[in-house]
Amino acid sequence: MNRSQFKADNVTFTADAISYEYSQLDGENAGRSDDGTMYRDVIGLTNKVSYDFNSFRDEDELSSILKLLEKTSCSLYYYDLKEKDWITKNMYVVGDAVQAKMVGDTLTSESFQIRFIQMNVDDV
Repeated sequence: MNRSQFKADNVTFTADAISYEYSQLDGENAGRSDDGTMYRDVIGLTNKVSYDFNSFRDEDELSSILKLLEKTSCSLYYYDLKEKDWITKNMYVVGDAVQAKMVGDTLTSESFQIRFIQMNVDDV
């Protein structure tokens, strides 16, 4: 597999671009005090991986990608930029609206993005 590919529940997909987001989650005790001091109550770190699909894909491949949006969760195997290695995480899936278009007699789509967001948190 190359780094632009990923596996969702052992099905391989190839994206045109990847972006990563690493977010610390704060608990209910986080916030600013009356004197403006910031207090952190870090619960953990969540990962978000976004895949852009820009180039032409046939209707069968589009259908396969869009079926990811039916999943309430999945096992995502992907190359992680922070770890510089392939990892697996339990993720849920969200995506953009997909605008279909006709190219001749072929149905394809405009660019769209599928995002995978970690279900649990990693320790910081």
